[in-house]
Amino acid sequence: MDCSKNKYYRMKQKSFSLRSRLGSFRYAWFGLRRFFRDEHNARVHLAATIALAALIAWLKPTAGELATLLIVAGMVWLAELFNTAAEKTLDLVSKEQQSEIGYIKDLAAAAVLVASLTAAGVAAIILIPKMSHL
Repeated sequence: MDCSKNKYYRMKQKSFSLRSRLGSFRYAWFGLRRFFRDEHNARVHLAATIALAALIAWLKPTAGELATLLIVAGMVWLAELFNTAAEKTLDLVSKEQQSEIGYIKDLAAAAVLVASLTAAGVAAIILIPKMSHL
């Protein structure tokens, strides 16, 4: 498909601009601020992340272990952000309770649960043995 003939494609194309790229970071920071302000679960995950950071500082994992812990912690944050985005989007789609929308929200919440349990398991595998050697 020749995208140059599609008027919608042409309308969205803009030349690269450092100012516009920096502007996109501003929107991302605004989203994070609202996320922490409005979402209770964001604050719960923040508390867990702070606890993990304290354990990391205390137990001093290797570089590989640290990278693994950061990846799984980031996975939880990504799951929670996508879950929140899905919930907000579905709330815009319909204010009525619908079983299919409820199912989609449940799946998104399940993704957060799976990510959280995985992160907790990985953290336990890495950090518990370090505690026993103290």
